[in-house]
Amino acid sequence: MDQDDEYVETQYTDASRDAYVRRAEELVAALWAHVDVVLSQKGLEREMPRYWESVTGLTDAASAFNEAEFDWCGSFPLPLVAPDGVDEEESEEPGPGFGGVVTLLGRWDFRVTDEAALVEAGRSAYLRSWPDQEREDAELRVQSVIEAVAEASHAGEPTVLEAIDGLEPVRAAINFILHDGGDDEEFDEDPFAIARDA
Repeated sequence: MDQDDEYVETQYTDASRDAYVRRAEELVAALWAHVDVVLSQKGLEREMPRYWESVTGLTDAASAFNEAEFDWCGSFPLPLVAPDGVDEEESEEPGPGFGGVVTLLGRWDFRVTDEAALVEAGRSAYLRSWPDQEREDAELRVQSVIEAVAEASHAGEPTVLEAIDGLEPVRAAINFILHDGGDDEEFDEDPFAIARDA
């Protein structure tokens, strides 16, 4: 039975009226149940499954109420949308499944407080990474702030720079992106393109 036939058969009938009242009562009950769940929260992660279960119940009750009002008088009273305003068709598009790649994109800002000390720290880091090299090699390899930072962070995460002389941490931010991984050629050509495409 198509929607037009359903509309003709149910509009202003005793059955649709009873169903509408019943759905309204269910929606009110679901709303108060959801309010109880929300008010009982303390901000704990373990509370989230119960919260989303309640959200689903409330959404289902609201959708059923919408349908019942349409059956009764041909109107949809609630402008229901998918969570976070995402269109349902968009939400059904498959994303990267099992075997996808998670990329961490980060930014760490440091203020240069002592350039000479930083360059010296970079040279020391170079000699630790290349113990067969001499002091003269380190002085030739590390002559600037950028070279010093590159050598100091060569064998560790950017956070190792927090303990390097001549640098003062200012701020940091990390973003996480789930994607299909791409290929090595794309990565070698521009490993940071993903930050612009995300």
